[in-house]
Amino acid sequence: MAYKNERVNNIEIICPMNEIDAITGNEIKNHISKLTDVIGIIINFNKVNYLNSSGLRELIQSLRILKDKNIPMALCNLSDNITKIFTNTNLHKLFDIFNSENDAIKHLQEKHSV
Repeated sequence: MAYKNERVNNIEIICPMNEIDAITGNEIKNHISKLTDVIGIIINFNKVNYLNSSGLRELIQSLRILKDKNIPMALCNLSDNITKIFTNTNLHKLFDIFNSENDAIKHLQEKHSV
């Protein structure tokens, strides 16, 4: 599997390994589409060293799937290079991006309690 996942406080945390491309992104999107009993999703980029346009497309589609289910998604631990991709494409305005997993968890818990 190209990612690991765990559940913390009813939040699904997905940790892709090495890269997010069309294949990995599609696997993550398929996993996300089956989730219903969570208060949020975090994609932790801690181990991601490569993201291409196909992977980015899959992340956007995942976000749309979750918006339809009213489940928020957050991204965290983006490297400088991946942060530049999100900034240069203005996708940083579409995604909730945090420096740490703990910050992302706190944000999703606060969103859920509103």
